[in-house]
Amino acid sequence: MKKIYLIMLLMVAVNFGAQAQDAELRDRYEIADIMNRYATALDTQDYALLRSIFSVDVEVMIIFDADSPDGGEVKLVGIDDWVKYVQEALAGTKASQHLLGNPMIKFLGDTAIVRTDLQATEYYKDLNKPKTTVWGVYETHMVKDKNWKITKHTLTSIGSE
Repeated sequence: MKKIYLIMLLMVAVNFGAQAQDAELRDRYEIADIMNRYATALDTQDYALLRSIFSVDVEVMIIFDADSPDGGEVKLVGIDDWVKYVQEALAGTKASQHLLGNPMIKFLGDTAIVRTDLQATEYYKDLNKPKTTVWGVYETHMVKDKNWKITKHTLTSIGSE
């Protein structure tokens, strides 16, 4: 009887561990999907999609490298200011492509911190303006309520041309 009890207890423990691992893998997939939807929202100028992945009180910081034509830092708080900034930034583009890679996801309680590499190229409506490419790193904080939402988003540019 003791053996049966120990075997059942071991099976419950193994099952619980497997469920926890499945949940973490599902969270990792969902977080990577959020970052992919973010790039898609920018490239398609889908502002409803952009709004859907950020919290209402999102904090955004963009740190441009010294050689960037945009220069300096931009700090925004709130989804409305963030979407307005993106709309104005993309208004003169005819196309853009945001390539994201190497997502590194770290969990701290109910928060995920994601480091993602970026290469973004923009092509302008004004044919006299050359395309620009920015390389950088995103640090994105997400919290899961029902779904994962971006609560803090920082872009640090490491170079541009």
